[in-house]
Amino acid sequence: MKKSIRGVEIFSVIFLALIIGLTVIGLPRTYQTDKVIVAFGDSLTRGYGTPPGKNFVTFLSESVGIPIINSGKTGDTTADALVRLKEDVLDYHPDIAIVLLGANDFLSGYGEEVVQENIRTVIRKIKSAGSEVILVGVYQDFNPKYEKVLEKLSWEEKVGGYVPNVLGGILFRKDLLYDTLHPNERGHEIIADRILPALEKVLREL
Repeated sequence: MKKSIRGVEIFSVIFLALIIGLTVIGLPRTYQTDKVIVAFGDSLTRGYGTPPGKNFVTFLSESVGIPIINSGKTGDTTADALVRLKEDVLDYHPDIAIVLLGANDFLSGYGEEVVQENIRTVIRKIKSAGSEVILVGVYQDFNPKYEKVLEKLSWEEKVGGYVPNVLGGILFRKDLLYDTLHPNERGHEIIADRILPALEKVLREL
């Protein structure tokens, strides 16, 4: 009887260790890694101010084990992005497009109505091509009205994932910024950590 009890105790310890181990290292991937992903945006997506390969797009790619095409272009407004949407996103036939746009609209003085209609068009064109969209918000510290526009678009257009206020807590932190607006490498690591759960969720659903 004592041997039997001892065996149960040993099994319980091993089982508990396995559970703890899975919690620490994370569950194994449950998605395919042959998907095409494009990150579409402006200088933030491009990684302005960071060393090559040290921006949130690269960090996300490393986390999910899938190459991510960086289609960020410094200075783009939402209108500029629409012009190159086909060449820089749709022609890749992506499974997922991460969309992060609008900061330059705010800096240029455009109202939230312009941002809303342009990003709505971007989302619809991507979804019409059979791709899923992850929408990323950056506006809370610039203009809360912009953030509300994106939140509204996220459910109206039924995007696969929505990541609000991705620059929250990064702006105005000298240790996380390259200049007054653009995050440094550490700031980009934080951005990647915030987008990663949404990206993994959409990958599992494909």
